Amino acid sequence: MKFWWPIGLIVCCSTAYQVGVKEISSGIHPLAALVLTYLSASFASFLLYFFLAPKGENRRKALLSWNPWALGLGCSIVGIELGVVYMYRAGWTVQTSFILTNSLIVAALMVTGALFYGEKLKLRQLAGAVLTLAGIACIVWQ
Repeated sequence: MKFWWPIGLIVCCSTAYQVGVKEISSGIHPLAALVLTYLSASFASFLLYFFLAPKGENRRKALLSWNPWALGLGCSIVGIELGVVYMYRAGWTVQTSFILTNSLIVAALMVTGALFYGEKLKLRQLAGAVLTLAGIACIVWQ
């Protein structure tokens, strides 16, 4: 269970995420929606951290520590969110856009893992990626 519960959390929350972004994409200005989104995400994160932080951890020190990667992650998340909102505004369907973007992300991460983290890229993985991208082409180009 310890191994699989994060996958279930990601699937459930990603599904809710796609529905939520699809619904706000035709409403208020995308950046106003992101401000509200991140206010609620910050509040939820703060509450979860307060209740789930390890005993004895200096919460104040942890929250005030400088981590440039956390700031970069925040900027990346805003870019993803804004891109998804505008993707739906442009008329992409939930099914097609999710398959296309996530498959391209997998391809980009395969290259990133090989170039920056020394992860081995096997021929079987490359063949699978090519096969996947061919399948996506069949789905996207109707």
